[in-house]
Amino acid sequence: MRRVVVNGRFFAQSRTGVQRYGVETLVALDRLLGRSPQLLEGTAWQLALPRDADDVPMLEHFEIHTLPQLTGHAWEQFSLAAFARGAYLVNASYSAPLFKRAQCITVHDASVRALPQTFSRGYRWFNNLAMWLLAPRVDTVMTMSHFSARELRNHFKLMRDDVIVARSGWEHAVAPTDVDDAAVLARHGLRSEGYLFAVGSLKANKNFGLVPRALELLGADLPMPMAVAGGRDAWVFQGIEPIGRDSVRLLGFVSDAELYALYRHAAWFVFPSVYEGFGLPPLEAMANGCPVLAAQAASIPEIYGDAVVYFDPHDPASLAATLRAVTTRPDAALHREQLRRRAAARLTYYTWEANAQILLDRLVAVGAVARAAPAARADAGRGEPALHAEAT
Repeated sequence: MRRVVVNGRFFAQSRTGVQRYGVETLVALDRLLGRSPQLLEGTAWQLALPRDADDVPMLEHFEIHTLPQLTGHAWEQFSLAAFARGAYLVNASYSAPLFKRAQCITVHDASVRALPQTFSRGYRWFNNLAMWLLAPRVDTVMTMSHFSARELRNHFKLMRDDVIVARSGWEHAVAPTDVDDAAVLARHGLRSEGYLFAVGSLKANKNFGLVPRALELLGADLPMPMAVAGGRDAWVFQGIEPIGRDSVRLLGFVSDAELYALYRHAAWFVFPSVYEGFGLPPLEAMANGCPVLAAQAASIPEIYGDAVVYFDPHDPASLAATLRAVTTRPDAALHREQLRRRAAARLTYYTWEANAQILLDRLVAVGAVARAAPAARADAGRGEPALHAEAT
């Protein structure tokens, strides 16, 4: 019997973009298997977990195997490698058993090479080792955009023409919660569609320092407050004296459910990042009906097309001018609605189920899974005109 094993180490890690990708792709894959029972015949689908895994969702079509020996990288290199011997292994990141060929790794971007100052020496060392050993040799390499595929070639000299372009999705950002939206707004002194929204981060590629510099240029011209979520966001505002309490609301850490509520009621979401393999927050904002101002950089134009308003992420004056334009134009409400309609096409194309289908198609193509009848296949390309082919 064939075996497909999913590396579940992401369940033992803090939930950031890579871990979100792993969780949501796994859940979507489980749903696809439920609609294609022929894929369950002759194939055992297994999720391997370290002992410190947490918050694992209910899965109908995966056997759950907790491998209690070791944790972290050692768990992958020894416990997981032994368990996955003879199976096809699926990894949500580049971190995987270093000497296994029958596996898929997901390299979300080349930021370790493009922005080395963002990462510790140890992290850079392991990343470079993993890429050197795995990327040229494993059966499948996935990445998040055609931009990232080019970056892997440029920075890691990855000379293979079968890199699979995956997708992120948004469905997690609209799941029902017990959060009271009105209470969230009241707690932070905000009113619906009466504030700008951003999420602060100290990582170099997130470029959040651009935001306070743009707000300083606007001064009293800012027609609505900027709400900023993030555990250490106050740090980037140091030394920007003209920004008063009424202009900026530092919200501190917010839960995912509160974050999605803040997306739902913001007039605009601001995304200044200069380096992204995909850039998930604008998609989450769009899913919650919030229009987006985004940096014209890296993969962002590829992913979001004409569904966002762009600014130069290297120029605070560009962001200031864009903020002034979109918040003071007489047809601001109509403009936001036009962008929401354009976003609908992106939301149709970028879904977790579409990504799970891309992965499933690859597993069939390499012989890890028996070929399924086409009737049950999800349409992975629906809604996106004239994009590149999936392999690049």
